[in-house]
Amino acid sequence: MEKKNEEDDGDTSGEYTSEDDGYVWPDGTRRRTREEWARYHKQVEESEGFDVDLFPGTSEHGFTALTNFDDDDIIECTKAAIEHFNKENDASFRFVKIEKTTCLVVAGSWYYITFQAIDGEANLKTFQAITFYGLDHSIKVDLCRLKPGAT
Repeated sequence: MEKKNEEDDGDTSGEYTSEDDGYVWPDGTRRRTREEWARYHKQVEESEGFDVDLFPGTSEHGFTALTNFDDDDIIECTKAAIEHFNKENDASFRFVKIEKTTCLVVAGSWYYITFQAIDGEANLKTFQAITFYGLDHSIKVDLCRLKPGAT
């Protein structure tokens, strides 16, 4: 029996080909270019999903940068995250504002939120949270931490 080469198994379903460059979806959006995909993957890897740029005019799966920080679902998730952090760390931070949010949609929404909160002594800190907002409107906090490198 011939051993199959795992590097070239003939499956090209996930392969990026030059034919993809000009594809336009029925809604008028286009596929990301090879350079945009490279930038996207680098940003996801380096920021753990928190800092991913908008790619205007494109429509692809994966992390999507959001611009509406007044969305009630995102605000609820952020408040749940800081409440979780406070319980875990015996702290008293209060949510102030969202700085950046990325979203991954999968039978609900995973939100990667960068936000500011203030403690009882007026110290403003930057946090990062990963939350899941379910189709049933439930909220799960997966992570809430001070943003690495933030002062």
